[in-house]
Amino acid sequence: MQIGSALKQDVHDILCEDLLRERAAVLSRAGFAVENALQQVIRINQRIEEKMNELRTHRNDVSRRKDLTDQVTILEEINTIIDQYNTACQKAELQYYYFIVTREALGLRRHEMVRQLYQIPPKKKKIQAI
Repeated sequence: MQIGSALKQDVHDILCEDLLRERAAVLSRAGFAVENALQQVIRINQRIEEKMNELRTHRNDVSRRKDLTDQVTILEEINTIIDQYNTACQKAELQYYYFIVTREALGLRRHEMVRQLYQIPPKKKKIQAI
């Protein structure tokens, strides 16, 4: 009888181990999805900064200052990128929500550290032409 009991315990242990591995994999995928979404937000923000620097350079260049069409074009490009940024922020917020729901489903109830680790930046407002 001890052999049957030991076999049942081994099977139970193997199943528990499989469940733990699967839970870890699910949580890991959800975390990576948030990280990827935040990386996209950061990349788009860098593009905004590059365009803003281009606009500042254009405005400071005395020989080009009078050419308002270039400035308007750059502003339009910045606003288009801001739209992309805000969309990426929305996606990051959604991925973060999915991550929290996944944690809750797995029995994890405290999310303070997660909140600090995955801070979603606020959306940006479009720039108005001056």
